[in-house]
Amino acid sequence: MQQKKQLKKQRSLNRPPTAATSPHTREAIPKPGQIHGKVIETIEAAGYTYVHVDTGSQKLWAAGPSTAFKKGDMIAFDSGMPMKNFHSKSLKRDFNLLYFVDAFITDGGTAAKPASHEPHSKLGDHTQATPVPNIRKAKGGQSIADILAKKGSLANKPVKIRGKVVKFTASVLGRNWIHIKDSSSGIDLTVTSKNGKANKNDIVLIQGTLGLNKDFGYGYVYDVIVENAKVTVE
Repeated sequence: MQQKKQLKKQRSLNRPPTAATSPHTREAIPKPGQIHGKVIETIEAAGYTYVHVDTGSQKLWAAGPSTAFKKGDMIAFDSGMPMKNFHSKSLKRDFNLLYFVDAFITDGGTAAKPASHEPHSKLGDHTQATPVPNIRKAKGGQSIADILAKKGSLANKPVKIRGKVVKFTASVLGRNWIHIKDSSSGIDLTVTSKNGKANKNDIVLIQGTLGLNKDFGYGYVYDVIVENAKVTVE
């Protein structure tokens, strides 16, 4: 009888804690493939929150949608997209290892609510839908209205557009992001370029490839986008 009691006690000790008994049910609950730790510091840059996390065994950095954290918060995040030797131009800083994440998980295993909604998303999210006057259509090219009307036939083909820069973001996901408007439509068109740069209110000539229904992750979702563009400031 005594031996049976000892075996029952041993099995109870070996059983994993349940949600009712676990001392960590109010903390971020990691799942397989997730990293879990305590927030040491945060930095805001280019629509991202960079979070320095202490996992208990190491300290590392993650970057995700702009989210409000305070020092000491317990968070978790997926470990699926580590980037080694990442240089952030906006921070002018090098990271030996940086995890880009879709969302941070906080208390109780729920996704943290971003401090601001998707910083880069579908057409028309960034500025008022008002055309910019006096923007001439590029010779041999298209207007934004042309691209939207003929996007099916122009998909994956070279396009050329002249427009006014309404937003510029450098060095996110290895690209510079430019939003332009013209006189044909009140909608702004998103452009990516590896090296092309421009300032807000510049008039630019864009030459790139038209992409449709692109999802880069991290809130970067586009119905229409011009990729790998050459950017000429006029």
